[in-house]
Amino acid sequence: MMLDDLYQRALNFEFLSEDEGVFLFENAPLAELMYIADELRKKQVPHGKVTWIIDRNVNTTNVCIANCKFCNFYRVPGHAEAYITDIETYKTKIDQTFRFGGEQLLLQGGHHPSLGLSFYTTLFRQLKELYPNLKLHALGPPEVAHITKLEKSTHTEVIRALKASGLDSLPGPGAEILTDRVRRLISKGKCGSQEWLDIMRVAHKEGLTTSATMMFGHVETVRERFE
Repeated sequence: MMLDDLYQRALNFEFLSEDEGVFLFENAPLAELMYIADELRKKQVPHGKVTWIIDRNVNTTNVCIANCKFCNFYRVPGHAEAYITDIETYKTKIDQTFRFGGEQLLLQGGHHPSLGLSFYTTLFRQLKELYPNLKLHALGPPEVAHITKLEKSTHTEVIRALKASGLDSLPGPGAEILTDRVRRLISKGKCGSQEWLDIMRVAHKEGLTTSATMMFGHVETVRERFE
C-alpha cells in the first residue's frame, strides 16, 4: 500500500477497507492525516467557516441497569444516591445555559427500568413549552433500544414519538466500539452493534441529524476500531 494512493482515495470520498485503515494508523504521520482531514472539511464546507454550538449536558437519571464496566456514574435502582432530575433543576440549568449563550441541551441518562416512552415524551413537551427555542439533542441508540424493549414497540415508533414531542437530533453515545466482542466485555447491557446502527438508520429516515462517539483505548484491538 502507498500512503499517497490512500490519501487520494480519501479525498475522493472513497471508503477505505479495514486493512487500509490499520495501515494508515500504523504508518501515516499525524500531520499528514490532519492535512487530509482539513482538505475534506474544505470540500464539504466550502465557505471556509468553522462553526460550533454551545450546549449543556444534563442527565435525566443516574439509575441504570446496563452495568457498563467503565461507568462510575450509574446507581442501581433503590440506591441512596439514585435520582431522577426534576423540572425545576432543568429550568435552572437551561436558564444558566442561555445566559452563557447556549442554545442546546444534551440530554442523556441511565437505562432506568421504570422510565418508558411516556416519561420522555412528557419531559420533552414540557421543556419545549417552557423554552420554544431550545434545541433538544437527546438520548441515543442505547436509550432508544431500552425504551423500545420496555414498550414492546419498534425503533421507528419510538423515534417518531420522541421527534413529535420535541426531539431535534439524536446523539451517538454508546457506540464505544461497534464490535460485539468488545461490547459483551464492557457494556453487556447495552444494545449490540447491529441494533445501534439500525436505530441510527431509522433516525436518518425520520429526518433527524445524528452524531457518533467512539471510546477507545481499553480492551479493543486496533483492527476493531476500523470494523
